[in-house]
Amino acid sequence: MPTRLRRPLLPLALLAALVACAATSAGGQTTDGKTAPVWRCGNVYSHQPCGSGQTIPAQDGRTPEQREQADHQQQRLKALLDARDQERAAAEAQEARRAAAAQRAQRREQALQARKAEQAEKRAQAAHHKRRLQKIKERRVRVPEPAEASP
Repeated sequence: MPTRLRRPLLPLALLAALVACAATSAGGQTTDGKTAPVWRCGNVYSHQPCGSGQTIPAQDGRTPEQREQADHQQQRLKALLDARDQERAAAEAQEARRAAAAQRAQRREQALQARKAEQAEKRAQAAHHKRRLQKIKERRVRVPEPAEASP
């Protein structure tokens, strides 16, 4: 019976992206609590200033409780993703075992058929040899009669 793999849940992927963005913005903070300025250079954001770039405020407006909740959600999401990866690996291993068993069964069947064919060939050769011997036994050999001695 084939196993069905679960499809990844889109909301979990979106949540992971949001958590990653939040972690990245929180990672820009310095040790004194202030954030380093973020520069926007066209469509690229960086902590390095560029020629025609503009500074963007990058304050984390979340409360400590919100940050803790986001961390908890990130840990929960990681646990869910790890569990999904383990399920997928187990399903793939089971499928690999099933495929290997099918190949072994196929090789056994082929070997059995080869043995049967070999035995049939031997029986055919034995029957042919037996017929030849029978024909040899049935041959009548005419022994010429001795010619009478003429005076």
